[in-house]
Amino acid sequence: MNPRTTRVPAAARLPLALLTVGTLVLTGCSGGASTGGGGGGEGGAAPTDGVLRLGVLNDIGQPPDPDVYYSGNGLAITTNTYEGLVRYEAGNHDEAAIVPALAESWEVNDDFTQYTFVLRQGVTFHDGTAFDASAVGASFDRRKAVDAGPAYMVQGVADVEEVDAHTVRVTLTEPNSAFLDYLASPYGPRMISPTVLTEQAGDDSAQTYLSTASAGTGPYELTKAVVGEGYELTYFEDYWGDLDPQFTTVELPVYTEISAMQLELEKGDLHALLSAVPTASRQKYLDSEELEAYALPSFQVGVLYMNPNRPLLADAEARRTLFEGIDWTTLVDQVTGVGSVPAEGYYPKGALPADVDSRELVHDPAALEAWVSGLPEGSEIQIGHSAGGSDAEQMANIIAAQLQALGMKATVTSHQSSEVFGDFPEHPEDAPDVLVSPGTWPDSNNAYMHGHVFWDPDGGLNHLQCSDETTTTLLSEALTTGSDATYLAAGEAAYAAGCAPTFSWTTDFMVAQGWLAGVEEAHSIAAPATLDFAHLRVDETATSE
Repeated sequence: MNPRTTRVPAAARLPLALLTVGTLVLTGCSGGASTGGGGGGEGGAAPTDGVLRLGVLNDIGQPPDPDVYYSGNGLAITTNTYEGLVRYEAGNHDEAAIVPALAESWEVNDDFTQYTFVLRQGVTFHDGTAFDASAVGASFDRRKAVDAGPAYMVQGVADVEEVDAHTVRVTLTEPNSAFLDYLASPYGPRMISPTVLTEQAGDDSAQTYLSTASAGTGPYELTKAVVGEGYELTYFEDYWGDLDPQFTTVELPVYTEISAMQLELEKGDLHALLSAVPTASRQKYLDSEELEAYALPSFQVGVLYMNPNRPLLADAEARRTLFEGIDWTTLVDQVTGVGSVPAEGYYPKGALPADVDSRELVHDPAALEAWVSGLPEGSEIQIGHSAGGSDAEQMANIIAAQLQALGMKATVTSHQSSEVFGDFPEHPEDAPDVLVSPGTWPDSNNAYMHGHVFWDPDGGLNHLQCSDETTTTLLSEALTTGSDATYLAAGEAAYAAGCAPTFSWTTDFMVAQGWLAGVEEAHSIAAPATLDFAHLRVDETATSE
């Protein structure tokens, strides 16, 4: 079995990020937030009560259980309460560098089938249980048992051997050169207290317990979880790291309108927006003297999905002609502005070295015009986008207008996430001809993790069921060897197939009060919509008059 095959029901896949974080259409119930506490309000003054007040647009969509959660706007909870064996280095905006977390060091054998980890000592779970080798196998087994969206990352694990109390050897069923990226992914396997998994097992592998409490080793504990109302994190006093955080409480109230969050931010009652910043507001925040805006590197991408299961785009050449007939460079600049740039490769930025994965977006309007003129009279095209995505809707309308000018009947349709993640892959013949998605991302910035989820027939983000045998074969070969050249060949084959070509690289856009320091250092290129809260601080120079 391919270790990255996502064998999960549509309901489990539903919240995976189709849109830029925070634009998911969920069912939040609350319309506002508490603004109380210790000097955080009027005029954006820095708080004196140790409380960092953020917010969640709508709700997080799933329980903050690391083996269940598979979306975007709740990563702020799971990444601050749970830790894995390794992680991507925060503050490194040049590459997705894997560094120690609960494993201090590791060794990988030559054929990528055995990974041996030396574990950190002196680590305690939130319930007081000591972290040791027994937790690794228990945590991997629990992820398999829950069998939700991120379960594929451990399905290729054949054995977890406890070499001693602080050393484990993980043996895989087949070579996987990207297994460390699985473990470092923000959705990767997290260590959970074996005591909690046993005592709170119930009949659902402790899912009920972990929907309102945490059992990780992270710097914060989950101390409140009320769906539709809000979440709260409290600093874990027995955390193993050498930290002295200024923010000992993080409040995450639920909002139903981004405009309400913006108003609270501008009043000073919210301290930052970690996601969902409207494109139309971004330049205003970049120009603000009171607020600080950040366009941080990420591996988010803009993708145009095309549907081969409908007559119009059944042919690969037709799909490529349509994609190349659109002026993506102008469209990206016009719609998303500072939020993204035209893609310069087949994969997300940094997935492969820049001198390997390097291409320019082709623009050939003449070929598009010739293709349209050769279609039967009255030909129609349906251009879909996800509901709530203003950038996606604007792009879809501009593309539709271009095709209408050429004589096609083009309609734009809006679709809920349940359709995109459930109905579309199950009945692609009833899905739109194309689906515009200007902000989506794979589970990690590894070339295979992008290629598999978007291009393989069983990929979790292959919404319109478009795949190519050559691409799948090359991806599988690259996974076993880690060859950049083979990954490039897979990218070229995927582009030739015209299934889901990448048109932009998207940043992680955040806005914070001017006194909030450490944002860039606390941000990971791999984890959108979240920061390492324990590393944030008040800039005293910004608060002094």
